Amino acid sequence: MKKAIIGIIILFYSINSSAQTSVETVQGKISFISSQNVYVKFQSTSGLSAGDTLFSLSGTKKIPALIIMNLSSTSCVCAPMASVTPAAGDLILGIKKVVSPESDKKPLEKEAKAKPAATIILYDPANDKEKNKSAQRIRGSISAIGYSNFSNTSAKNSNQFRYNFSLDARNIANSKVSAETYISFRHKEGEWNEVKNNIFSALKIYNLAVSYDPSKTTHISLGRKINSEISGIGAVDGIQAEQSFGKFSIGGLAGFRPDYTDYGFNADLLQYGGWLGFKSEGNAGYFRNTMAVVQQTNNGKTDRRFLSFNLSSSIAGKLSLLGSFEADLFELKDSLPKSVFNPTALYFSVRYRITDNFSLSGSYDSRKNIIYYESYKSFIDLAMENEMRKSFRLSANFRITDNMVLGADAGYRYLKSDPSQSKNANGYFTYSRIPWLGVTATVSATYLESSYLNGKIFGATVSKDLFKSQLQISGGYRYVDYNFAESLQSSPENIAEANLSCQFLKTLSLSVNYELTFESSNKYNRLYIQLRKRF
Repeated sequence: MKKAIIGIIILFYSINSSAQTSVETVQGKISFISSQNVYVKFQSTSGLSAGDTLFSLSGTKKIPALIIMNLSSTSCVCAPMASVTPAAGDLILGIKKVVSPESDKKPLEKEAKAKPAATIILYDPANDKEKNKSAQRIRGSISAIGYSNFSNTSAKNSNQFRYNFSLDARNIANSKVSAETYISFRHKEGEWNEVKNNIFSALKIYNLAVSYDPSKTTHISLGRKINSEISGIGAVDGIQAEQSFGKFSIGGLAGFRPDYTDYGFNADLLQYGGWLGFKSEGNAGYFRNTMAVVQQTNNGKTDRRFLSFNLSSSIAGKLSLLGSFEADLFELKDSLPKSVFNPTALYFSVRYRITDNFSLSGSYDSRKNIIYYESYKSFIDLAMENEMRKSFRLSANFRITDNMVLGADAGYRYLKSDPSQSKNANGYFTYSRIPWLGVTATVSATYLESSYLNGKIFGATVSKDLFKSQLQISGGYRYVDYNFAESLQSSPENIAEANLSCQFLKTLSLSVNYELTFESSNKYNRLYIQLRKRF
């Protein structure tokens, strides 16, 4: 095992490149969750790329949660990791790569003048600047990731491995042809027979497409590609095209859904549809919306037909709005097809920057399980019984000084059938670049309440950048106390963690996260390692 790790490091180390980078954390929020993907909204995705790991927060703990499969200028389409259950409105952290500024610049000047390092820039129909670029740009990354869990209990230790490859080739040979791909291979130690029996149980092709732009207003793609204009459809194996007319656009798609059991190719799952879009951009802000209708089939029979509406806007840099809506247009009742209009998902969020230092945001999310009448025949009755899940979230952030930030958020989620509703509240205080120490410290507190437990989490973390941000180290501690309703017992935990992230040869990075959980008599260990090469 050690020889294999050393071999991988040598392989990555030998690949030469030329951009000097450092890292910083960027915050986003989950804006929408479809049946297959998670959509995360950022102020800007500069410095992020396909294949990046995004993290969720539990108190002060960063948990690997999402893998970026595709991205535009302000949002990412992600695949969730098996160990997490994402929810709309959740805070998400990304590790943003930026060019290392000169050491004699002031801290604020460094942040303001940092430029994106080598990063995958995917085609964004809403970004005219990207449309006007015709020079060849080939960028991508390859990474190896290991997850290990072990303890002093009778539970079996586990080791998982994941290998990601992403490539984005814009305007190949200065032409109008581009190509992009994101492929992941994941397997568990001791379960190789499952991979041999079905390669697609481990191999996931999230993106593999060729595109052609005959003009600045026309875009055509062929292959597997996630459609960012239609949140609920996920990837399409086929052809997609869009034509713009000033502020308006029209698009269509025809192809197949990835197989719902292993994400492989399935020619039985034909789907087709179209969308209309409108965008308006100016000094006062921007407004974009898209309305789409999609028909999805299984063996020639209607599986699902739905309407999708997406909205995003920003007014004078102060007020930001984001919304999405879905409604089913088809159902089977007593085995007979019927046209309906049944809302299945609604998400709306608003963020208002009252001053340069103070902002408020809130969101509302409600959704039902998506029903595919042909694909889910064996358990469709159970799926239809699931009721609408709803949640609210409010948050506030206040920058006290250039180095001090205070924040708080609260959420409320409920089902009518639950004995009690789920509530949570979180507050944190961050002090960056503490004088004489040069470290950043964060303290936080979280309260959770649901029908099966009440819990409190208190935590603190300290981090420091070294060697002109080529090395980042951090450590933290959390006290977790859960009280379970059924057993009437308390389950306190003490959790310590250490993190290290470093840059080698300017585009080679290594990240290590170790976490140790102490209970009354048991100890649990979790180790996360990622080695990544950008080119």
